[in-house]
Amino acid sequence: MVHRDFRSARITAILAAAMAMLAWSAPALAAPVGEEDVPATSIVPAGGEGAPAPVNSPYSAGTPSAPAAAGMPYLPAPVSKPPSHRASSKSKNTVREPEIEPAQARMKVLQSAPVYSASAKSSKHIELLSPDMFVIVTGSTHYYLQVKLKNGQTGYIDPSAVELVTPTDKVFVLTHDAGVLEKPNRWGKKLAEVHQRRNVHVIGLSLNYMKIRMKNGLEGFIPITALE
Repeated sequence: MVHRDFRSARITAILAAAMAMLAWSAPALAAPVGEEDVPATSIVPAGGEGAPAPVNSPYSAGTPSAPAAAGMPYLPAPVSKPPSHRASSKSKNTVREPEIEPAQARMKVLQSAPVYSASAKSSKHIELLSPDMFVIVTGSTHYYLQVKLKNGQTGYIDPSAVELVTPTDKVFVLTHDAGVLEKPNRWGKKLAEVHQRRNVHVIGLSLNYMKIRMKNGLEGFIPITALE
């Protein structure tokens, strides 16, 4: 009887000790996690604590392999370089084709003169003209004559290098009104105007123009079409 009571008392003591341990650990297990329980980190999202991760980020905020979890610094996306301006600079440096007024004439060279590859004195010299030779003029620009050389090349010469006006002495009746120009191309300055059914004194021919002398002594050029 005594042995049974001792055994019962021992079991009761063990149960009481177990209950006491459970009661002591329960508050710790049930307590909510506070701010002091959150592990420290050196990375804070741009919008503050609780802001969502960037859309373009390859990592998730809760993924253990993310740089934030590993303590690695955040690397921003590379900035794209602005477009190159080489193409625009090339287009600015490109020489524009000159505006040509077509013509056809064979003119005598009066003095030695270079033939330019473009309608500018800074362009390359492709041939040198000699006095008393002839060149075929195929048109005119604002300041130059366009010529075709024997080798088939197209070049540009100064009008003063050739006999620009072939002398003549005739009187014509105009069929159209026309402006009297300073030089034989459409870029010439307008000096006066002559009217249809009037007589004009033609003193020379130059490309598609006639050189006239007016009654007041003024000389200039009118297009041949004013006589057609």
